[in-house]
Amino acid sequence: MKGSKIFSALFGVLGILLMVATAAVSIASRNAQPQMLESPEAASAQAQRMMDALCAGDYETAQSCIYGQPDLGAGEPENAVSKLLWDAFTDSLSYEFTGLCRVTDTGFARDATVTCLDVSGVTDAVPQRAKALLEAKAAAAEDKAEIYNEDNGYRSELVVQALNDAVTQALSEDAQTVTRDVTLGLIYQDGAWWVVPDQALLQIISGVA
Repeated sequence: MKGSKIFSALFGVLGILLMVATAAVSIASRNAQPQMLESPEAASAQAQRMMDALCAGDYETAQSCIYGQPDLGAGEPENAVSKLLWDAFTDSLSYEFTGLCRVTDTGFARDATVTCLDVSGVTDAVPQRAKALLEAKAAAAEDKAEIYNEDNGYRSELVVQALNDAVTQALSEDAQTVTRDVTLGLIYQDGAWWVVPDQALLQIISGVA
């Protein structure tokens, strides 16, 4: 179904974002020259600043805390469907630090648990819901020209509306949260502490929890 293809393309962008962020952070981390300070308070404060910003949906501040400051795609979603999902995801984010800062070979690290929307659980339900909505609309239509285009496919505006309605339904009926253990590496470079997210946190940042 064309709606499924559109939806897959939409979330393909998140996968690309994850790869870019991972590459940027990995390169930056290798080039960093760690420096230990007498206490971890400043490092811990930077970790908290980053997580507070992330959970508030303030990606500009969050990315400013990450070493190398990779572009996390902080702009507005491009369409109503992606905005529904992204808003639901960012609204669901919460975190709790587990333990204090611990010493590592490159500085400090802070462990945390992050709770967020299980995006895959929602997206997995959307294609079938959208298909059912389109089929119901087609069955009820008196004029098939209102449903199908010249290529005998669903009209694009109907597909978009079906996806929007399907996401709304899925968020209402299928949404669940997941909890992930993450680690924020903390390195000192150029007179400041920087966060180096682990893979689990990068996935959460990109919406692929």
